[in-house]
Amino acid sequence: MRNMMMYVEAAGLVWLLSGCGPSAPSGTRGGTYKGTCAQPMGSVIADRIIVDKSDRKMYLYRGGSVFKTFPVSLGANDYQGPKVKRGDKRTPIGTYTILDKRCHAIKYMAMTLSYPNANDIARARAAVVDPGSAITVHGQPHWNANGKGDAYTLSKDWTDGCVALTNHDMRTLWSMVRVGTPITLRR
Repeated sequence: MRNMMMYVEAAGLVWLLSGCGPSAPSGTRGGTYKGTCAQPMGSVIADRIIVDKSDRKMYLYRGGSVFKTFPVSLGANDYQGPKVKRGDKRTPIGTYTILDKRCHAIKYMAMTLSYPNANDIARARAAVVDPGSAITVHGQPHWNANGKGDAYTLSKDWTDGCVALTNHDMRTLWSMVRVGTPITLRR
């Protein structure tokens, strides 16, 4: 019984840490990231982030001008429209805030968004559904730690509703964004 409880707790922890996840291409192996992922802050800090879902790009702004652009992947079902409820694999539309920056055992680095906001909660209540939570901007799954699968992961939308960057771009983003930075996801 004790072993079963440990298994259930471990499975729950894996689910909690997994956040948004793709299926690995055949022949790849899973795993976890270990150690630190912290990056020093750069000299240029974004004061706003815009994710344009229609062109699959993230734009960093400083003083009203774009200074950096990254390609992104979105929710696997994003083509069906914005996020409506937990588990729909869609990326939300709205304005949020970066709540934290943390190392992530499954997705390398992650920045949690303040999803759901008041509009998301009201829309979910009206539809009598759970809006979900734990939407992040994150890096790549462990099987793509070396970046050799970046072309594969950037060629499709694969997350559970999050915004994914390559690990290289995630390190760059990490150094240019502070907790509290506003982020707008738009169609």
